[in-house]
Amino acid sequence: MQKNFSEWEYNRFYDTISNAAETIESLSAKLEDMERSEDCGGGWIECESGKLPDKEVICCDVCGEIIIGYIHETYESEQTGFSAENSHEYMYNCVKWMEKPKP
Repeated sequence: MQKNFSEWEYNRFYDTISNAAETIESLSAKLEDMERSEDCGGGWIECESGKLPDKEVICCDVCGEIIIGYIHETYESEQTGFSAENSHEYMYNCVKWMEKPKP
């Protein structure tokens, strides 16, 4: 048995679909903005020679491991040439970093 929608039901359905489409378009635009070449997405910045921060940041290596520390170039990091360290840990093969969020 097929149900016929009332005009109110049709309009409500149409509004819901329109809102969903607008949300998808908005999120797609934000995602494109986040994926700029200088930003790895979500605030991540690729490690580049001569363009490393001189303060403590969030660092990520090739395996996705993360620490808070100071990132620097090093010959000890065989794959990427970048490492990070803090007073407790040392991370090799860093690929990206981001600012620490403000408390």
